[in-house]
Amino acid sequence: MRDLIPSEEERFFSLFKEYYDLEKSVSAQHDPNNYTLDRMKPLAEAAGHPETRLRIIHIAGTKGKGSTSHFISALLQASGHSVGLFTSPHLATVRERFQLNNQLIPYDLLIRASTELIAELHRRNLTPSLYEIFTVLAMKIFVDMNMEYAVMETGIGGLLDATNYVPAADCCAITPVSFDHVALLGNTIEAIAAQKAGIIKPNTPVVIAKQPYAAAEKVIIDRAAAVNAPVIRPAALADCTDFIQPTWPPFLKENFQTALAALHVLGFNPLPADFRMPQLRARCEAIRQNPLVLLDAAHNADSMAHLVQSVKALYPDVRFTVVLASVQGKDIHGIVTELAKLDADIILTNPHTPRTSALPQLISECADARLHVTQVIPDLHSPEQLPKDTPLIFTGSFFTAVIGESFFN
Repeated sequence: MRDLIPSEEERFFSLFKEYYDLEKSVSAQHDPNNYTLDRMKPLAEAAGHPETRLRIIHIAGTKGKGSTSHFISALLQASGHSVGLFTSPHLATVRERFQLNNQLIPYDLLIRASTELIAELHRRNLTPSLYEIFTVLAMKIFVDMNMEYAVMETGIGGLLDATNYVPAADCCAITPVSFDHVALLGNTIEAIAAQKAGIIKPNTPVVIAKQPYAAAEKVIIDRAAAVNAPVIRPAALADCTDFIQPTWPPFLKENFQTALAALHVLGFNPLPADFRMPQLRARCEAIRQNPLVLLDAAHNADSMAHLVQSVKALYPDVRFTVVLASVQGKDIHGIVTELAKLDADIILTNPHTPRTSALPQLISECADARLHVTQVIPDLHSPEQLPKDTPLIFTGSFFTAVIGESFFN
């Protein structure tokens, strides 16, 4: 897989074995007792409070927050500034989460910084989660490498996400909010939006992307008003034309508009000639052309709707075989309902993850929706199990995109 050195990846993760439990258990991850910022202050102290030495741009949302974060980082670099980028999850290598000036961090640097931080955690007898460690580790590395800015993408939610321990930011952004992680964030769009809007800081400008739900937008705007945060709308599409490539799907164009507005908030006007397109993995990403292979991490109904819209717009004459897999707890009915709008063959499988698969529910929902399921392959481990010379889409989760990544990259 791209940029992956298995021995170095194993060397890195071996440092964190004692912190895996919370990451592996969905029930533990989604236990409100674990969803807290209480562990962050002592963790930040152990790292020397790196958040106080960075200018921070903070991004939350259900859809598009990853690509928006990448765009902001690339635009900052185009404006002549050094920038660290922290995102999650990763597709091929953990280094995707820790980027310096839009380049993957070297393994040696990542491992050295991790070893130093873990030694301090042991000395202080701290037991944070792996994601919490990664959050502070990223900012520690950014400070050590003399980055000016840190672009921080939330993991889940916003209000109680580990990234939200930072007391201040230069700008915040809320990308489209829809239904996901309802067991943790709430089962109404208002409750979910309140969690996302929790990153908005007092007197700090917030860019609000076009929202698919009016109720969510109202919650976000009300939160901004309550803390005197100026509300900024996305940049006009006309202002983005010279940056945008013709092959971009519509949702990426909208995310870029949000990112460019954030740069304007910061007082920067980057030139298109200085902008370098970041690598956006598993976001309607073509990793092979003949035959065509797409990766997309769509894991909720709205994301699947965007994928279907993009595929129809970009590849109107191509009939795909969709390799679909997801994990329990996702809106399987909504995912299947949106996928049914694409005329495609479907192969169902299990995602490559220790988490519980939603394959039984996928089989049932696809049958009810009358999707053309050609195969159910519980153990998909080789491209030889797939039809030859056929355009493919791997989707339903990042864990499904990893299957396509491992087969064709």
